[in-house]
Amino acid sequence: MWQTPKTTWAPGDYFNVEDYNRIKGNLDALHEIAISAWPEFLFAEMGADKTYADISFYADEIDLFEDNLDAINNGTCGLAIGEKRMYEANKVFIGSEELNRIESACLKLHEYLTGTANGRKTLEFTLNGGDF
Repeated sequence: MWQTPKTTWAPGDYFNVEDYNRIKGNLDALHEIAISAWPEFLFAEMGADKTYADISFYADEIDLFEDNLDAINNGTCGLAIGEKRMYEANKVFIGSEELNRIESACLKLHEYLTGTANGRKTLEFTLNGGDF
């Protein structure tokens, strides 16, 4: 289910379970919207939502966000959403600048994809009169 992205990340803001689940959920929602109007494209499963028992975040999980955001954008409209960044275990964790880029890109894609999906022309009649 789509949730309004946080696009006001500042240095020192804490990334928590709700943030992780919001981004993951928004990417899933964007994928669903995208495949309703565009051909299927590669989209990696991101697993179950995290709970506070899952206190850790891993580089490969954040990399999946980046990969799926890129896949949605490239598989649909190709908007300018900034450059994909990849992370490594035990290195610098994702920061506010990159979180703003990811969440802003999700918002931008959501506006474009929902506008396109809602603006598609549909037939206002039933072919063959509905008799089959």
